[in-house]
Amino acid sequence: MRPVQDILNRIRGAITGPTVTIDTIVRAMDPALQPVLLLLPALILVTPLSGIPGLSSLGGLTIALVALQILLARPTIWLPAFVLRRQLSADRLGQALVGLDRAARFIDRRSVARVDWFFAFPGRQLALATCVSCGLAMPFLELVPFSATTLALVVTVLSAALLVRDGLLAAFGLGGFALAILIITKLAIS
Repeated sequence: MRPVQDILNRIRGAITGPTVTIDTIVRAMDPALQPVLLLLPALILVTPLSGIPGLSSLGGLTIALVALQILLARPTIWLPAFVLRRQLSADRLGQALVGLDRAARFIDRRSVARVDWFFAFPGRQLALATCVSCGLAMPFLELVPFSATTLALVVTVLSAALLVRDGLLAAFGLGGFALAILIITKLAIS
């Protein structure tokens, strides 16, 4: 089972021209796997693409919107048209995907369905609420370098945990959230 690497490969398959829209990427995903829609913007924000002005805000709000809909148990995820129309450069996205391959292999090697009792109430809800919080905080952190990337890494770990039902990975992600808050606070004070 290689869920994160499979996601990256699906995104690669969606790139057919000089640009690719978010809608094209979303359509390339399996609609039954809602955490994938949470993982995609987080993976994009972990890369140097997060340096594009406004992308951290857009990605963060998308993360918050998707996580909130999963938390509320919506059967399908709705995204606004302006998000779905957003275009990314195929070259930059391809480079970002190459950069994510190593992280994807690392996550896939260590992610298995374990400690799945964590996903009973309230563990799953806590992980999703943390993702909502991270997403809502990202637009406010555009001025603090790499702070949105730090929160995107937390969302990446938590969404991968939700995808493969790995409670140990979810606990690691929640611990990473606390560490990210400390780092961001330190950067903001400095």
